[in-house]
Amino acid sequence: MKETFTTLILNAYLKTLRIEIHLKKGARLPSPENPGIYIFWHGRMLILPFVFKDKGQLVKVLISRHRDGEEIAGIIHKLGFGTVRGSTGIKKGGDKAFRNLVKALQNGYSIAITPDGPRGPREKLKAGVAKLSMITKIPVFPVTFSTNRGKALGSWDRFLVPYPFSKCKIAIGEPLIPETDEDLKTFVNRLELSLKSLTQQTDGEMGWKT
Repeated sequence: MKETFTTLILNAYLKTLRIEIHLKKGARLPSPENPGIYIFWHGRMLILPFVFKDKGQLVKVLISRHRDGEEIAGIIHKLGFGTVRGSTGIKKGGDKAFRNLVKALQNGYSIAITPDGPRGPREKLKAGVAKLSMITKIPVFPVTFSTNRGKALGSWDRFLVPYPFSKCKIAIGEPLIPETDEDLKTFVNRLELSLKSLTQQTDGEMGWKT
């Protein structure tokens, strides 16, 4: 009941926002023929599941096994997305989650991941995302959103909450795939830089200052 009520409240709040979606060159939305790995910082995830819920049946979201992941998983399911519980690391069940993510991509699902979640460090990309792309040869799409009016909470991730009736922009960046003979560390750094740059650019376009 709590998850249903929360979802209703968030949907009502979302209807007050004026949201623009911008796809950079080569960017695309999830489809069974062209799955992707969509990454966004933990602090910039609030409105994304609600905006893209019509694609939910095509996407599996990686959700941590931490206690606060339970309610998030419930909301995600209510919106029609699939979930994979765990992490892309090798501890705490991460290896099993990683195998499930690989299998989902091979079966035509897209994957959504917060690569600095669930506990940070803030905007530091964990290597699992890069490994996932290197193994499956499926591109990574950086995703972010910003707003012209809102509040960055005092949490570790500076979680961004747009004010009701504010303007928001969602940006999906150009696809990134590992280059020939590119090592894991270099690809991780490239992904992190791309997501940071997209976020900074979108903030600048909306006049948002962190």
